[in-house]
Amino acid sequence: MVGEDVNEVVKNLKTRIGAIAAALISRDGLVLSADVPTGVYTETFAIMCATILGAAATANTELNRSPPSHIIVEGNDSKTIIVGSGKKALLVAVVNHDTETSGALVELSKVAEAVKTA
Repeated sequence: MVGEDVNEVVKNLKTRIGAIAAALISRDGLVLSADVPTGVYTETFAIMCATILGAAATANTELNRSPPSHIIVEGNDSKTIIVGSGKKALLVAVVNHDTETSGALVELSKVAEAVKTA
């Protein structure tokens, strides 16, 4: 990924895992880079993904547990995978329901580490 800008990295990730959408967002819900279908409100998508991970982190904290490293939300037709990328960002991909979750999670984790923001 050396030499690629963040937009290229997100686009390439989306292609590699066959995602419907992929985005790098800040933990407070700002869009840093996104490759999503036309008509998607990226701001709303980013805010909701940040909220999902934030809510899970708060729930874990209440139980004196460490925050989650990733979240997988499964629906009838898709899965949303949210992975931490440093202390300030999240990497998100939405894949079809039949996509192998473990493979997609490995790819997201690699990319999240490569683009990690402090």
